[in-house]
Amino acid sequence: MKISKIEPQKKNKQRCSIFIDGEFRVGLTKEIVIRYNLHEGLEITDQEFDEILHQAEKGKIANRAFKILHYRERSVDELRARLIRIGFDDQLVDELIDELIADKTLDDERFANAFVNDYTNLKPKGNRFILSELNKKGIAKEIIARLLSTRDERKMIRQYVEKKASSLDINNRKERQRLVRRLLTRGFTPDLVYEIIKE
Repeated sequence: MKISKIEPQKKNKQRCSIFIDGEFRVGLTKEIVIRYNLHEGLEITDQEFDEILHQAEKGKIANRAFKILHYRERSVDELRARLIRIGFDDQLVDELIDELIADKTLDDERFANAFVNDYTNLKPKGNRFILSELNKKGIAKEIIARLLSTRDERKMIRQYVEKKASSLDINNRKERQRLVRRLLTRGFTPDLVYEIIKE
């Protein structure tokens, strides 16, 4: 088969309409047209054309992935699930994910480290919260265990109690129970919470 015409699309100048044997076949980005040196009169096999379409679709998935990652970093599982939910082909998504892992665009350890750092220093939450959230995001258990071992949850609970002490009467049973509930809601370990509140 032969490429009979390539013309820029009216609504998007970054894309070209590709005509094969006189009929419109597909719209491709200029980047794909240049990468594969596509031009009018080029003879192309079905196999070559399928490979071009494969790469074009993967490019579309990559663009969406980078838009998603622009807002915040994601775990490997989070990004994969999001792309598949959008409706992209599982196999192409997996190919792209493997490439993003290889070039360190995606890195579960870096992601988990930043997550733990945020919920330790900016918005303190307990180990149960961290464990639950990172599990949901598909982070490996050994990464979670290593990061949790670096946190001093007891110290975090004490700091939280000290911060609230000025506005709460710890000796008042109802207020003490309210403080316990707040700490538990924030995912702190129950045994530690009760131990520190009793001090």
